[in-house]
Amino acid sequence: MKIKDTLWLGVKGISERKVRTGLTVLSVMIGVAAIVALISLVSGISQGIAKDLSAIGPTTLFMTPKGTSFTVADIAQIESLPNVSTVIPLERFVASGSIGGQNVTATIIGVNNYSLQNVTGGVKLLEGSVYNNTIAPVGVIGYDIAFPSSGQASPSVAISRPFYLTTSASKTIAIIPTGILDKYGTAFFIDPDSSIFVPLSAAQSLTGTDTYNILLVQASNSSSVGPLDTLLTNIYGNSASIISIQQIASTVASITNALGLLLGGIAAISLIVAGISILSIMMVSVNERIHEIGILKSIGFKNSDIMVLFLSEALIIGFLGGVMGVAVGGGGSYVLSAIFSGGSSATPSAGTNSGLATSGGAHAGFGGGGNTAFSSSSASGPSSSSSGFSFSPDISPTIILSAILLAIVVSVLASLYPAWKASSTDPIKALRTE
Repeated sequence: MKIKDTLWLGVKGISERKVRTGLTVLSVMIGVAAIVALISLVSGISQGIAKDLSAIGPTTLFMTPKGTSFTVADIAQIESLPNVSTVIPLERFVASGSIGGQNVTATIIGVNNYSLQNVTGGVKLLEGSVYNNTIAPVGVIGYDIAFPSSGQASPSVAISRPFYLTTSASKTIAIIPTGILDKYGTAFFIDPDSSIFVPLSAAQSLTGTDTYNILLVQASNSSSVGPLDTLLTNIYGNSASIISIQQIASTVASITNALGLLLGGIAAISLIVAGISILSIMMVSVNERIHEIGILKSIGFKNSDIMVLFLSEALIIGFLGGVMGVAVGGGGSYVLSAIFSGGSSATPSAGTNSGLATSGGAHAGFGGGGNTAFSSSSASGPSSSSSGFSFSPDISPTIILSAILLAIVVSVLASLYPAWKASSTDPIKALRTE
């Protein structure tokens, strides 16, 4: 029997039982939609995290003191180590105030203008320009600081016009904007949207220090990150916390891969249930069509033709359920990502001017909006909320094809026994059946 004839008979067979076929396709669709939605969400989250980390640089190590802040001598010592490409010192503190009638809490980060791109992963200015390295309190303002109200059309700060904030030490400082940053979205370790970047010497002048509470150490290449991390740990011991971007990226990838397999396995259970539903429905269909099978055999259909006929019906059901499941799961993944991105938030605790340290050496992030934050060993200042971590589902052609193929395979496998039973039916007995 020709393939097109088999498919035509298969379509005719399932079209005669619309309600039953629709429910069977629905069960397959639900299983496929769950798999596509969950796997694409996990993959999207993984890619979003990897993108944020790669923007900072896979060869970057973050160093924060657990006691005394870093000095110029520390920078010189680290720069003299093998496999060190660059050392970027930062001075970070927190200030708060009222901008545009809204209370805001900003992370002030002192960094030389030529290092700003390394810190933010790329300078994106909405207006104005980057500051010059000076002792004057000039700076570029993060989007959420310039636009403290959601949906605000124009910024609440103006270029070259000072505004005032108060530090956790109750010191009032003036910031003169030279530029306003475009929106970045929440990133790891540093949140440009809720930060104000000023010259390093200006930050030290505002805090009255000549030290640094963060060092960004960039290795010469990816393969030297591990040895450099070990060397710095041996030198500083428990006096500094060292975080490797490469290590974090590797850990995140392992976790998300395992999570994807787990969620995919859980979602696959619904597809197995759909397979059982197909098995039971096909068994009922075989019993109802005994007379039809007898007629087909009497006009020359072989056992293999009967078996292929029933399997073709299962294939069509699996294909329809797979395609619809991919469409529903893909759409659902975007809805879920919008809910998760908009609903999550982080409220890090900001440290005092004296520096930053992690409690017990635990890994943490710095900046106003990371998932975690550095907490000062002394009293902590005000807290700030950040926007949720943004990501998009990753619906790759591989996921689409695999999901549809899985739906077809499950449907066909579930129909093997009913198809075999139909093909082995005695035509004489079948014709006697009404």
